[in-house]
Amino acid sequence: MSGASPSTIAQALADPVRFRIMERLTDGPAAVSELVLLSGESQSNVSNHLAVLRAQGLVTVTRIGRQRVYEVADPSVGQLVESLGMIAGRGSERLKLSPSLARARTCYDHLAGRLGVAIFDTLVARRAILHPAARYRGPVVVGPAGERVFGSFGVELDEVHRERRQFATACGDWSERRAHLGGALGAALWVQTLEHGWVVRKPGTRVIVVTPKGRRAFERDLGVPREALTT
Repeated sequence: MSGASPSTIAQALADPVRFRIMERLTDGPAAVSELVLLSGESQSNVSNHLAVLRAQGLVTVTRIGRQRVYEVADPSVGQLVESLGMIAGRGSERLKLSPSLARARTCYDHLAGRLGVAIFDTLVARRAILHPAARYRGPVVVGPAGERVFGSFGVELDEVHRERRQFATACGDWSERRAHLGGALGAALWVQTLEHGWVVRKPGTRVIVVTPKGRRAFERDLGVPREALTT
């Protein structure tokens, strides 16, 4: 994120049109034409809103052919937008509109939804991570079984520690009202589930589909309850 002050970022997100645009962008990149249809605003108004968001470092833009495609600038922005939506009571509304997002999705660069929460719970149960039950959000640390459990999925903790971002955090899940694993460790686990072929991402969205191979692996190797994988 840029060096913008918290107050100017808050002002940028306070506008309902801009916040709706940001909610859409947390689902994945979008062209200006799609954002115009989503917002019901004129193209010039949408462009002005995007300019404000870009000035605050909340979005980035890439030119693809004749189109400009916008996306959320970094994971912290995506988490901020999700948290604000949950605080405002938008979680239940979005859940009704998109049950597939509630089932399994990415929260920018890590797993969320029922699947993400179930994985977090099993990592705590197996003492791979330690998380005070009373805290809904905040840093988590690697537990005594962490190196073994994460290593079994190809996640090298030493490499994750070298990343210049928060190592691991309990990230509030808007649909489950509980925590899933965020930070560099959550992102590394997400990458491994993709590389192992346990999940696939629905193109253009944050929806995650667990493959048959993934259902077997999550249940057998990590102890994720079957209902979190199929319902």
